[in-house]
Amino acid sequence: MEELIKLIQNEIDKKKVQSLCKKILKKCSFNSERDLGNITDLATWLYIYGEEDKAVKVCELLENMEFTGNYNLWDAVDMTQCLKARIGRLRGLWEEHDRIINRVNEHRNPELYGNNLSWYRQTLKENIKEDETFSPRSHAYGWRLVEIQYAIQYLEAGGFPIPDEEFEKDIQADIDILKQMK
Repeated sequence: MEELIKLIQNEIDKKKVQSLCKKILKKCSFNSERDLGNITDLATWLYIYGEEDKAVKVCELLENMEFTGNYNLWDAVDMTQCLKARIGRLRGLWEEHDRIINRVNEHRNPELYGNNLSWYRQTLKENIKEDETFSPRSHAYGWRLVEIQYAIQYLEAGGFPIPDEEFEKDIQADIDILKQMK
């Protein structure tokens, strides 16, 4: 892991990537929600910046983690695997996509998706708008990153009561804004 993170740190001169690499190199426990979140965020930022191969390698850091019943930890695995599946799908690697999504969906309950519908469509959008209003230079990057991650998770796993086109639109709009960040 250390070798991969150092390679990324040396090759990608973007502030968010550099910051996350430093955090991961300083401390990374696979039993820490925060540390796993750093890995998830790094993979997402690499995807935003068009570094898909590196994003996949970061996703693979969590690939062999087993579900222990702790959804706080599992969410990072779920997210990174959905991102890897997305990249695979966009590259036409359907067997890999389906294998990954079948594993992810073993630990999901689509009956609960309705609980997140208003959070995704309303609360998340309000948080982005509020951050843009009170801190316009930030581009509300934190909430936009969350929106990208959730959109990828729900889109790739399927069964969420939002059309795929809406997720794709949100993902692309956020990427267009965030990839401009240094």
